[in-house]
Amino acid sequence: MKGLAITLAALVSSTCAQYMKTPVVPRYTSHKAVSRQEGNQTGSAWPYGPFSTRGRDIVNSRGEVVTWAGVNWPMSGETMIPEGLEWASVDKILDDVESVGFNYIRMGYAIEMVDQIYDREGEDVPLEVAMITALGFVNGTKVTNEIVRNNPSWTRETTRFEIWSDITAAALARGIFISPDVHVSKASWCCSHTDGNAWFDDVHFNASHWRRGLSYVANWAKAHPNIVSLSLRNEVRESWNVTNLYYNWETLVGNFSAGADAIHEANPDVLILWGGMQYGQDLSALTTGKNYLTAPCYKCTAIRDAVRREPKVFDIDSHAWADKLVWELHLYKMSEDQDTGTCPIIEAGLYRSGFNALGIDKPAACNVTNDCPKASRLTPVIFSEFGNGQDDTLRNDTLQACLREYTVKHKVSWMVWGLAGSYRVRSGAQGVPDTWGLTNYEWSGWNHPQTIEDIWKPWVKAMNPTRKS
Repeated sequence: MKGLAITLAALVSSTCAQYMKTPVVPRYTSHKAVSRQEGNQTGSAWPYGPFSTRGRDIVNSRGEVVTWAGVNWPMSGETMIPEGLEWASVDKILDDVESVGFNYIRMGYAIEMVDQIYDREGEDVPLEVAMITALGFVNGTKVTNEIVRNNPSWTRETTRFEIWSDITAAALARGIFISPDVHVSKASWCCSHTDGNAWFDDVHFNASHWRRGLSYVANWAKAHPNIVSLSLRNEVRESWNVTNLYYNWETLVGNFSAGADAIHEANPDVLILWGGMQYGQDLSALTTGKNYLTAPCYKCTAIRDAVRREPKVFDIDSHAWADKLVWELHLYKMSEDQDTGTCPIIEAGLYRSGFNALGIDKPAACNVTNDCPKASRLTPVIFSEFGNGQDDTLRNDTLQACLREYTVKHKVSWMVWGLAGSYRVRSGAQGVPDTWGLTNYEWSGWNHPQTIEDIWKPWVKAMNPTRKS
């Protein structure tokens, strides 16, 4: 059997960290800093960057509105190399992505990938070392050989960032955007309150290293014209490991602003994706311009003297990256605090959580929830994660049906979770299948071809995503 040489495993807050200048890239780094001109991102060729925001829209350098419909391709597991490459070539995987009509791939990475470059005095980690470290000698060697066999331009010594660069270049040729997403700090399956990656200065979430990683990836992205956006952090949430951290809007704003500064200083052309609280679900205090010291916040750390302090409001326009900020939100039916039972209630919840920033009309169910304040500023909002089992239940799932109608009606860009039908390592097990993945276990085809044809292709087509021209 191809894949891992094992029996198939069963599926099984302090105040804001003070901003410090991001350290320079190590002297011995193998990644040359590339100017925007060298990277062909001056707007003379597709995708006509740099991109910016204009009211509720993302626009290219020609002023054309850009729409995305995409998928998540994980690379934040312990190997820190995109899943599936032992089963299929980069070209095969990207051809499959393109065949659905997707024009955007959100690639979740781990800050640990950059930390290890600094630990190695600037040298990136080779493929075989990455695999053996994560999988052990037998499986690591086997998977390395399979990856090289499928992708003969690589060797055992090809590094992580070289692999990522090759994938990004191959995506560019197909007119597909790549968006690096900081999924975790320590490479692992995400997400929980106890994984150490939850909140700033959690067990594995070193805020200084996080900013350093953002800067490094932003600099690397200059070489790739189809990288037009970078995320700050995936699904921040309360830490249950470190209980003296300040989980609230104030800490989020302080740290995310510093992270946005790190990205913008390294690469002022890219869009910056800013996610919400409680697993990326809530941006309400920020889109409405509320005093974020007193604004409602699910299970947040109380600020006892908040009413005695001067109000604090997040002012996007006071930042150098004001025309680069894009809100991103997530929603799953297992949400702890969001009602996903009916479409009207879902729409009211989405409006309240941050989609009010699109300037759309209040949904009818706002008369029921009585919690639909207007946004203080028009800003783009995207849906960067949602998902469901890839089977016939998808046809009758309330949330998925509502999101389809909502995103098409309001032209909301989206990325479904996820592409991977199997993982090398997940939650300590090797060779783990994922029925939520679009691909099958061997990455040789689709997990559920019928819903690809009946749901995903029509949905993407209805979005009319931006194509290479």
